[in-house]
Amino acid sequence: MILMNRTLILSLLFSLGCSSNSETATTEQERIEETATQAVSNQLPTESYEEILYELGAFPVSKLTKSYMNDGNPGEVYSLGRRVDVNGWLPPEAVRSNEYLTESEKKRYGIPRPPLSYERYVALMDVETYQQSKDPLLFAVIKLTLDEFSDRRMKIRNPADFVKIYHARIGLDSELLWLFKRENVSGEVFARMYQQHQDPLVFHYLPPLKTGQEEYRMFLVQQLVNPQIRVADRFQVYTQLYQADQQKHLQDYQAFLIDNVDQPDDWFYRWRMNEALLEIGTPEAIQVVNQSLLNDPVAEVRECILHQLKEQGQIDEFIDTILLLSNGKGQPCTGVMPNRRFLSAGGNEITYDLSEYLKWAQEQNYLKRETKHKVKIAFQALASKKPEPVSTDFGDRFEVNDLPQKN
Repeated sequence: MILMNRTLILSLLFSLGCSSNSETATTEQERIEETATQAVSNQLPTESYEEILYELGAFPVSKLTKSYMNDGNPGEVYSLGRRVDVNGWLPPEAVRSNEYLTESEKKRYGIPRPPLSYERYVALMDVETYQQSKDPLLFAVIKLTLDEFSDRRMKIRNPADFVKIYHARIGLDSELLWLFKRENVSGEVFARMYQQHQDPLVFHYLPPLKTGQEEYRMFLVQQLVNPQIRVADRFQVYTQLYQADQQKHLQDYQAFLIDNVDQPDDWFYRWRMNEALLEIGTPEAIQVVNQSLLNDPVAEVRECILHQLKEQGQIDEFIDTILLLSNGKGQPCTGVMPNRRFLSAGGNEITYDLSEYLKWAQEQNYLKRETKHKVKIAFQALASKKPEPVSTDFGDRFEVNDLPQKN
């Protein structure tokens, strides 16, 4: 880590003849130590962070010669609506691609760079110094180091080497939690992170509960009655307990889902809860999913249910609801995702997915005669609306950057 050099501070204090024999001398010593500390800090210029970024394999946007999308923001790089660079530096993974540098430029700059050692990656994530300096290039170093560690599929030897990033609260919480979940870091680590910061984001990344993890199990059980957490968070907790012991938690899990499936404001969780009910598959669960398919206000929830029905090969239990939807019944719904691919004039927000589901259903040879007849009627009812696909602009509304002047 890039830390203050205590030896240099002490030598400066000695050379200046500081004394600790009096209160005045002590005050003077503190002043000189502060000055010496600043002197050491000043010996860490921005260029040193640039050297580290090059070492990681990052590359400055200012030196790019190939055109790139900047979404109207000079000096920034965008792809599919998301910013790619970090404070003016392309991540090593992007640099290794063929999108931003020519082959001759890669050769000239020694790209791709070899991976660093585990110890080096850990040393570069100097969150303590960043908390004091707020240097944007040091932030780039920390984030791109974390990203590169993940992209290189490095294994975490000790979670304590990384958990400091989460405790520092510098805006990399999601990246760190995702890495921990991917690396199967113990649930106890997640429990302690939540207990320290009360951050609901932890629930989104909870790892599976494994045999023998009594501390983690008790933490999950406690959250079931925690009045401070949202329904969506409690759903994540219930899911881990249910998956660890389905027989023990089935009744309570199903009751929770049935009572709360329409409660989360975030449509993603409503979809996941409906998915869980489909997997449980009891008549009570199926009835609730039918209601969601008919009444959820977000088109994406209904579309996800339709896709899940195809995955599970389910038609009989849902054909009556499908028939109602094909005839324009049920509550209206609206899509919320940008650049929705399939809108239909004369239909509704889920007309395309409904039509695709019915086309698939007609091809199944295991249908009951009554179900097959209803599928045919539903398809005809949907076709009578003559939905016409409306072309949508899927691309990003970007502006190409002005190329930098070549020296």
